[in-house]
Amino acid sequence: MSVSSPVPAGPEVIDPTPDTFVLPFNRLRPGFDSEQLPRFRDLAWRLALICPKESNRSLVIDWSRCPAGLRPGVMRAAFAELNIPTPAVLLQQRASRSTTQPGTLRYYFQIWIRFAVWLDGRGITELSQVTTGDLESYAEYLRALCRRWRTDAKVLWVISRLWAYAPYLPERDRLVMPPWEDPAAVLSDFLGTNDDTPNGENNVTIVHPAVMAPLLVWALRTVLDLSPDILAVAREHRRLLAAIPGRAAPGGTEAVVAHLRGLLAAGEKLPSSGASGATAVRARYGGALPPMANTFLAGTLGVTTSQAARARGILSDELTPATFGPAPALDVPLAARIGAVPWRQSIGFDDVDSLMLHLSTAALICCAYLSGMRPEEVLALRRGCCTRVQREDGTVRYEVRGRHFKGVLDEDGNAIGEGEERADPWIVLEPVARAIAVVEELEAGEQLFTRTLYRYAKGTCMPRTGLSSDTAVERIRAFTTWANQLATAHNRPHELIPPDPDGAVALRRFRRTIAWFIYRQPGGRIALAVQYGHAATTMSESYAGRSKADMLEVLDQEKGLALAETLTEAGERIDAGEKVSGPAAHRYRAAAEFSARYAGTYLGKRELRALVANPRLQVHEDPKAFLTCNHDAFTALCNPERDRAGHGGRSTPDHSRCHPACANISRTDSQIAALRAEVARIEADAIAGLDPYPIAAREQQRKDHLTALIRRHEAQQPADTDDEKRR
Repeated sequence: MSVSSPVPAGPEVIDPTPDTFVLPFNRLRPGFDSEQLPRFRDLAWRLALICPKESNRSLVIDWSRCPAGLRPGVMRAAFAELNIPTPAVLLQQRASRSTTQPGTLRYYFQIWIRFAVWLDGRGITELSQVTTGDLESYAEYLRALCRRWRTDAKVLWVISRLWAYAPYLPERDRLVMPPWEDPAAVLSDFLGTNDDTPNGENNVTIVHPAVMAPLLVWALRTVLDLSPDILAVAREHRRLLAAIPGRAAPGGTEAVVAHLRGLLAAGEKLPSSGASGATAVRARYGGALPPMANTFLAGTLGVTTSQAARARGILSDELTPATFGPAPALDVPLAARIGAVPWRQSIGFDDVDSLMLHLSTAALICCAYLSGMRPEEVLALRRGCCTRVQREDGTVRYEVRGRHFKGVLDEDGNAIGEGEERADPWIVLEPVARAIAVVEELEAGEQLFTRTLYRYAKGTCMPRTGLSSDTAVERIRAFTTWANQLATAHNRPHELIPPDPDGAVALRRFRRTIAWFIYRQPGGRIALAVQYGHAATTMSESYAGRSKADMLEVLDQEKGLALAETLTEAGERIDAGEKVSGPAAHRYRAAAEFSARYAGTYLGKRELRALVANPRLQVHEDPKAFLTCNHDAFTALCNPERDRAGHGGRSTPDHSRCHPACANISRTDSQIAALRAEVARIEADAIAGLDPYPIAAREQQRKDHLTALIRRHEAQQPADTDDEKRR
């Protein structure tokens, strides 16, 4: 008699032993031994061992956070996720890949752990005990958290992966089919109506303008002005470190003792360490004396640091706190200035590490912000990536070559983690090229931005030094603090960097932010306005002709949003009965077309493109000039090539070249009110009499011009508008 098998025919059930390696060998990065690889029994799995990106963090998943009863089953499901290709049921229903990247895997496993914690609270100890009702309750639990609909939908989809791997797991680990996977079901039945805005880069919050402007100012100042001094002290610092021998030299301790006694005999102070942990060290060991600058002495005298430390011990009976002076300063002249005064009088030996770190961070901000690169692209830059190219027409461009990662897939449609070399270079501004040159001198290896630049960076078992996006956030935060200290010390309160109301300044926020600034240029900062204009040009060159010109899409989208905001405000002014004057007043009233066609509707990419392409709706505010530009490239006096507008003329005004006689100008009552306030300010300054005569005279001329504009606006009658339009 034949007996049917208790386990139906199907995929082999996996049940790893405690010593089983959990990471697939075919995905491991080279350079590891078996002792570094996590086994199934380990509660910490380091997923970065299978990540080809050098900028990735350690990506550790901590299984100790998972309830003990459910932990083995969830870990077995995670083992299946790591070692078995994505089940066909997910590939058919979702835009999944057959191989999942480690960062995404960590996200999946963290959701599974949170799900297990919720199940444990309901007394469930095995995945097979979960019912359809439990899963419906979990969806209700997520809905009650009041998060974004898309976030909760993604969580439910990740829970579905537990069910998708059920055939590969022991029976006790098999999850029932989630009710939202029923073909007749829709997610809104479980999570409510989807009220999210469409996904895309537009959902990334920009860095607040009050934060980004001074942050960029300090980054550029550090790279362009302060870097020669920092690099000079860095070279001296490295020379001293290189002079420290690997082994103790005979008589080294005695030489240090003689040197210290010579300083005391000459009435000089002994060099102390300015390390941040000095106070903690004294408290820990109960020492009353300040720590001595052993590393500086070792490099200066050519002895080991232990010999310098022993010399201090020999002299301990002869020393008092009064015999110690400040941390030693490096004998390097400083030439940089902030305003009219030197930025520092000297740089101490113990300050060099942090200054190098701030310089590297400033270079990272310049590169990431002014180039339009994605975070992983700028973090993957290598030595020699930037070249200066002089074209036949005499113009100079700076080209950056490197790797890109978004949309890089293999023949099976899986993401290639290490990316590929970008076919076309990025065209960048000269400050970006300067920043890359600075980092190339700071770094000793091939990669430009690393986590090991700082001499006391924590060690890692990973054979990589790539900087991660999370570490970049911490470095930007430290750079902000340092820049604010300099701003305070130099009495420049207008250059203080405030905290961003939307949280940490992350690299991923830069692309959207520069697009925002390009189409809302800070007219009060002419240098930055010109910089943004150049950035728009170089980014257009970088992405022109690419099939996936994603940065151009960001720029175009931000241009459309800025235009939509301006037109909405224009429509509100007209509806409020504001008077409009100027040669382009009739075109300003075309804002009514915007209100009639677009108001109250969602502006997606298609609508924004149509808005930007409409020649009747090119309305751009210029608050610093107290006017609105109703841009026409053929008549714009700010465009020196207006006669050739059909051959590459500007599609937006150049606020740095605004001409008061331009036919594109219009002014509203709101702008005239701002003009009156400016005239009042000039009069108040004149009464105070604080301005030198040339400036005061120039301001009076400007007052006369602004007053004439106000009178012209007030004299215009509503009927004049039709006459202007006919002319």
